[in-house]
Amino acid sequence: MPIDKLKSLALTLSLLFTLSCVNNKPITEQEVKDTILGMFDSFSVESDNINNFKNYVTDDYVLYEIGKVMTADDFIEFAQTFNTIEDDWTISDWNISIDKNSAHAYFKNQGRFVTLNDGKKELLNYDWHESAYLVRQDGKLKIKFYFSDTINQSLKTLK
Repeated sequence: MPIDKLKSLALTLSLLFTLSCVNNKPITEQEVKDTILGMFDSFSVESDNINNFKNYVTDDYVLYEIGKVMTADDFIEFAQTFNTIEDDWTISDWNISIDKNSAHAYFKNQGRFVTLNDGKKELLNYDWHESAYLVRQDGKLKIKFYFSDTINQSLKTLK
C-alpha cells in the first residue's frame, strides 16, 4: 500500500476514534441532576413553552404517576389542566447510579403550588418519592422513564 494511502487511512482512523470518544463522554452526576431539574423548569409556570419538556425526554418517554401511564404528550396535556399560578420544587436525597450509556436516579421531591380555580386561590403541598431512568439520545442525556409516588399532600384555601 502506498505511503500516501497509509497516511490517509491513519488520519481517517484517528479522526473516527476521536469523534467516537467525544460522543461517548462519561455521564456525570451533575448532568443527571441538570437534566431532571431542566425537565421541571420546562413545565413550570415560569416556562415560556411547555413543549420544551420534550427537550428533556426521549421520544418513547413513559411516566407512571397518579395510577396512570403517560407519554410526553399525555403529561403536557395533563399539566395544562392545573391552573397553577406559582410553583416550585425542592429535590433532595439524590441517589444516582451511572454506567456507560445510562443513569438511574431516585430522590425526594417537595412541590409547592398555588392554583386559581373558580376565583379561589389554593396552596397545595406535595411530597413525592421519585425515580428517573436516563439514556443518551442524539448525544444528549434524556429521561426515558419516570416514576412518581405521592407520599404526602395537603391543600389549604388562601385568601
